[in-house]
Amino acid sequence: MTVLRRIAMAAAAGGCALTISACSVSGDEHYADSEGPGYVKVGNLYYQVQISRELNRYSDEDAAYLQGLSERERNLPVGDMFFAVFVQAYNTTERTQTPASDYYITDTIGDRFAPLPNPDANAFSYVPAPIPPKGQLPSQTSLAYTGWTQGEVLVFKFPYSTYSSRPLILHVVDPANHSDQSRIELDV
Repeated sequence: MTVLRRIAMAAAAGGCALTISACSVSGDEHYADSEGPGYVKVGNLYYQVQISRELNRYSDEDAAYLQGLSERERNLPVGDMFFAVFVQAYNTTERTQTPASDYYITDTIGDRFAPLPNPDANAFSYVPAPIPPKGQLPSQTSLAYTGWTQGEVLVFKFPYSTYSSRPLILHVVDPANHSDQSRIELDV
């Protein structure tokens, strides 16, 4: 193999590595806009929103995402909606890592929305279970992963009027350092 060919191959490999390491279109590993792959880093884990959308509690599929919520949480006032964010978390390290348990959504006028607590988690609920080395959440054998969303769900409740205050931003808070967080712009 010629020296020029080796240099060309090394440059190509470096370009591929650079492309893979770019976590978002913005190049900031703590912010992902809705235009790119959407990976952000929080602590030692990478997070990605698979999809975000309104839930229809009368749909069989969407009703499954709401199972386990209390009667009070399932009550939906007129003008409000359920909104789901399906997330994945990736552990690229050689050690077991604990994923974030603190998430919230903000809009452009400063409103803040926390996910609804689900005391009786269903098969799709986001549960911050430790992720083994080189593993991911949800695990590839879980119902949440094998479903079409391929993510565990965080369920929010907020007024329809929130749509007029876009973009909506999902904040992922580092469990080891609460002042460290990453943001993902949601595609709504």
